[in-house]
Order: sequence, then structure tokens, then C-alpha cells
Amino acid sequence: ARSLPPAHRMTSFTSFLALATSTAAVVTPLRSVSPLRPAPCAALRSSHPRMKDWSRRATLAEKAGGAGDLGASAVGLTGSIPVEFTQGNETLRTMATVGQPLSAVAAQAGQFIKYKCRKGECGTCAVRVDGQWIRTCSVTVPHLPDGEAYQVFVRPTMVKGKKSSRFFSVRSFFDGFKNNILGMVGFVKEGPLSRKGRENFNQRISAEQELLERAKARKAAREAAKAAGLSLEDYEERLRAELARGEATTKAARK
Repeated sequence: ARSLPPAHRMTSFTSFLALATSTAAVVTPLRSVSPLRPAPCAALRSSHPRMKDWSRRATLAEKAGGAGDLGASAVGLTGSIPVEFTQGNETLRTMATVGQPLSAVAAQAGQFIKYKCRKGECGTCAVRVDGQWIRTCSVTVPHLPDGEAYQVFVRPTMVKGKKSSRFFSVRSFFDGFKNNILGMVGFVKEGPLSRKGRENFNQRISAEQELLERAKARKAAREAAKAAGLSLEDYEERLRAELARGEATTKAARK
């Protein structure tokens, strides 16, 4: 290229620019439609994250209608005896058959009943029917005339217990803080630095020293019995006899 005159050099450079421009025009559309580089998702570019909806969801009975609106058979309830569970101001209704366990009927209606022994002995699941308290775990639905409902009254205090707080929840944080405070108070009142703790420590040391002295005395008695050619039991019996004679002599001297 150095051997060419200036005019030819300018012509060659202009041709090179034209070729590069045409090549770029062809390559650019190919890149825009390449499947290897998909367009970024619009949701990822959004600066507003979606929050989970914690509102109460409607039940199937609220959406499509329950037994009171469509009838018991329409919602899959079988039985000829209507059963009503009343607790405070709320009433749950369902259908049952004669001889069906009342506990199963309560579970079918969604009525919470607290159980313990499930043998009819403790009375934890007692409910009131016709003015009498009966055990839910051991009672079945009786036969009733047509059109009459089996009414069950549940104690208002029979409610589900609170579930344990979730990890890292606000309630678990305050529960942990409360437990730590109680632990520190207990440590101060009954720990090793408290008066009661020192008393317990001194009692334990005294008991250990007494046990050590007994062990030493036992060892010394065993060695003395061996030196006297007696068994340990005979040696102890002789010591007790000598002790008794000594006490008798002391009493006689006092008289």
C-alpha cells in the first residue's frame, strides 16, 4: 500500500469503509433475532416486588353455596338426621346416620372437640344434649323423629390452643427475651453466688467430707482387722463390745 500514490490510497480506504458498513448492516438484524439472546423479562426489570396476599380466602361453601343454600345431598352430605353444634353465637350444621359416632359427626361439621382419654372416662370431651352432659368420644347419634334435629351444645371454653410461635417471628423474639430475663432472675436468686446457693454448696462440701472420713475409717478398720487376724465383721463386733463396756464403766463411775 505504501507504493500506491495518495489518490489510490484514498480510493482504497473509501472502499474499505463501504464494505465494513454493508457488513454491519447485515449482521445487526441477525443478532436481533438470535434465539441465543432472549429479551430480558419485563417482570425482572420491575422495581416494585409483589407482596403475598395474606387476606382470608373464601371457602368452597361461600363460593358455591353450602348445605343451607343447596341442600345436604347437593354438597355430598348423607344421612337422615340433622345435627347442630352450637358454641356461643355460632352454629354448625351437618347430617348424620343413626349409630354414627358423635366424634366423627363433629369432625365432619368442622366443630372442634377437645379429647384426652377417648374412653369416656375423663370427661374432657363432654358436651350438653337435652340438658345432660355426655361424652363425645363414646356416644352415637340416636334415632329421632322426622324433622327433629340433634342439638349439641359445646362449652365456649373448648377452643383450640395457640400454636407455638414461628422461628424469627416477633412473638418468638419477645418470648425468648422473657425467658432470658426469668433465667437471669433465677440465677441471681438461686445461683452459686446467692445465699441459698452458698448454703447448698456448703452442705454438699460437708457431705463429701463426711463420706471421705467414713471411707478412711473403714479402710483403717480393715487394716486393723487384718493385723489382728480377724475378719472385718468380727473386728467391728469386738469394737462395739469394747465401746459398750466403756460406756458401762463410765456410768458406774458416775454413780
